[in-house]
Amino acid sequence: MLGELIGEFTGRNMTYRVLADGKTETSGQGTGKLLGMDVFVMYTAVVGMENGVFSGEENCIITTKDGDMVNMKINIVSWPSGRGGITRGASIHKTQSQKLAQLNKTVGLHEYDTDENGEWEGKMWEWK
Repeated sequence: MLGELIGEFTGRNMTYRVLADGKTETSGQGTGKLLGMDVFVMYTAVVGMENGVFSGEENCIITTKDGDMVNMKINIVSWPSGRGGITRGASIHKTQSQKLAQLNKTVGLHEYDTDENGEWEGKMWEWK
């Protein structure tokens, strides 16, 4: 069941690489709010395409302005839209931060919309 909204982010894909195995790697950054705190987001996703659908894994580090950090691993599926792409995913988290500790027991559900310029916006909900 979809729980409360716990994160909202915006950002930009900065680099793209085609890997030797035919998969693609995308890295970027963004900002937003997580659990009500201002955050900076850095990520790299590696995906393969089959039948017009991308699937793969994203690794992400989120840092608060106070220096608290959480590592996030997201399994994603993505497909083209009329102006870019839609990505959905589910994440698990690891943190030593007391402020972010509830994320250690949270599965996040994500939805991101990316335009043709690599600009994206996304939301993250707690899966209950």
